[in-house]
Amino acid sequence: MSDNNTIKMLGSAISRRGPLKRITDAVRLVDGAGDGLEGLVLEQYGRHFSAQVFDERWLAKKDLLTDFLKGSLGAEYFIVKDRTGSAASSPEDFKKQVWLKGGSSVTVVRENGLNFSVDLDDTLNSGLFLDMRGNREIVSGSAKGRRVLNCFAYTCSFGVYCRARGALELVNVDVSKKYLERGRLNYRLNNLEPARNEMIRADVFEYLERAPEKGNSFGLIILDPPSFSRYKGRAFSVKKDMPELVALAIKALEPGGDLFVSTNFSGMSSDGLLAMVEGAAGKRKIRRRDSLGQDMDFTASGSIPRSCLATLLVRL
Repeated sequence: MSDNNTIKMLGSAISRRGPLKRITDAVRLVDGAGDGLEGLVLEQYGRHFSAQVFDERWLAKKDLLTDFLKGSLGAEYFIVKDRTGSAASSPEDFKKQVWLKGGSSVTVVRENGLNFSVDLDDTLNSGLFLDMRGNREIVSGSAKGRRVLNCFAYTCSFGVYCRARGALELVNVDVSKKYLERGRLNYRLNNLEPARNEMIRADVFEYLERAPEKGNSFGLIILDPPSFSRYKGRAFSVKKDMPELVALAIKALEPGGDLFVSTNFSGMSSDGLLAMVEGAAGKRKIRRRDSLGQDMDFTASGSIPRSCLATLLVRL
């Protein structure tokens, strides 16, 4: 593709995201083949930009991409995560190149009236999953006046949404002290003060197993686990462990409560999630179900394994 055509395609992709700018300044500007720019994923976080490159030809367009972002979008920081070759199949295996460094890799973005800290030079992920934007807004609509359990809380973006939307009580559970601290920062950025037991460093399975014994039940439970993880010698995978996880969550869910389940594992569909919930629910009746997905800027959604999201919101 010529440089002129590349610039034209970049401009078209950005224009298609125009409606999102009313609610956020954190957007996936280019979603690879979904925007006719295969091998390039480009995200904007205010004036900070991050790219994932799956095709070496994009590495040769360093000057073109950098100049385009500076001239068209006022870029101050631009980092590229090289996932070409064997690294393409592993989110943990990539090389980083900072192509534009006008300041720190850390910045604050807005989303639906809320503020979130991101760090583009931390891991492959920035700290805010853009494809869950619409789900955060919808799911938090069920939080008002309820006790909410946010499992695999990461940087607590769901927790911030639920607190801002009127949750009665909230518990964020994650095994990572680092990410819970970033969750506290996100609370501060929104003038929220976490309660004494609002940030819990624990294994989600262990927490859910103990919850009924301690009389803990919740009106809304959020399950958004990683596809694969290890903690204290225990390996978790969605394919193997999701049914048990869903069953434990339902035991901790109040009658008439809402359960949100999601996964980026490409081998799982929303229908598959529904079958899990139905199998674990026993005699509890599913009163409502909604199948959600990735937001509009994920134009390649479902077409490739690395761009998949299956979600389900049910009332039991």
